[in-house]
Amino acid sequence: MRGNNGTSHRTERVASMIRRDVSVIVDSLSDPRVHGVTVVDVEMSRDLRNATVFVTVDGNDESVIKALNGCAGYIRHVLAEENSEMRGVPQLKFVLDKTQGYYERIEQVIKEIHNDNND
Repeated sequence: MRGNNGTSHRTERVASMIRRDVSVIVDSLSDPRVHGVTVVDVEMSRDLRNATVFVTVDGNDESVIKALNGCAGYIRHVLAEENSEMRGVPQLKFVLDKTQGYYERIEQVIKEIHNDNND
């Protein structure tokens, strides 16, 4: 999870389950617009009614996120069917996870510094 900012064990457990299940559901979608999506993390609201799903994508980030948010109702429906023991299935909002790009940029800068020092 992105950080324990006062989240309960139950909130973390639900977020983990949603991350796992949404990842499987997204992989099974036949929509070609959502090909190459990886679910990285899920943050739950304290009341468990909303879930922000962080993803990385191959291709056009904006169009993939738009397609995922367009499919959010269907994904939520499948989640409800697969997890009948849940009291309520949260609303899903898909957002692009930018941390991977940030880490890749840091790695690139370090390599450049290292190469400059070797010259």
